[in-house]
Amino acid sequence: MIHLIDDDTELHELLASHFASRQLKLSASASPRAGLAYLAENPVDLVILDVMLPEMDGFELCRKLRQEYPRLAILMLTARGDDMDTILGLELGADDYMAKPFNPRELEARIKTILRRVERYHESPETQTSNTRQRLHSDTWQLVLDARTVSLAGESVELTATEFDLLRILLENRGSVLSRDALLIQLRGYDWDIVDRSINMHISKLRQKLHDPSRKPQMIKTVWGIGYIFSEQR
Repeated sequence: MIHLIDDDTELHELLASHFASRQLKLSASASPRAGLAYLAENPVDLVILDVMLPEMDGFELCRKLRQEYPRLAILMLTARGDDMDTILGLELGADDYMAKPFNPRELEARIKTILRRVERYHESPETQTSNTRQRLHSDTWQLVLDARTVSLAGESVELTATEFDLLRILLENRGSVLSRDALLIQLRGYDWDIVDRSINMHISKLRQKLHDPSRKPQMIKTVWGIGYIFSEQR
């Protein structure tokens, strides 16, 4: 189930019609208050959230959603060309973003990519093959990919599905430098905008949650001009 929070009722009708023929269920709310009330009573897999909303802006609502539903997938709709909206939305925990106006087919592709990521995130360990089971640990932290858990000093770390998938990709390629392009392709699985810098924000959030200081990271290191590498040194 997908829930749209946007005060543009024409967009509600357009997306509901488009998704209905593609076996995607869409519900919609025209205000943050109505959206929060709906989510409190109905489980959903992904929220599409507009930045420009009545009552409170999309950033404040994104912050609330991330606090109340740490693993809920969030896709934000931003104004075309407004990089600051995009950066702030990703900093607050959005999984992805799209600029208005957009092609419903591209939105559909992004939604399906995120939902596949969420589905993998919630798979039970028994469904995983031995090739995908990976563990990495030190005296203070542990990453257990088959159990979908991350802990630091014995405390569980909550990651979004996007952050978890990004960590998985880095671990699967640990010791090798991955370009931003390669990370985006593996995360999204579709064509991306050449000026897209969302991967930088996801890396920043992941470092923050793993207590890996951005100025001198020990786990997720930046290789300037190329990309990122996961180091086993801690």
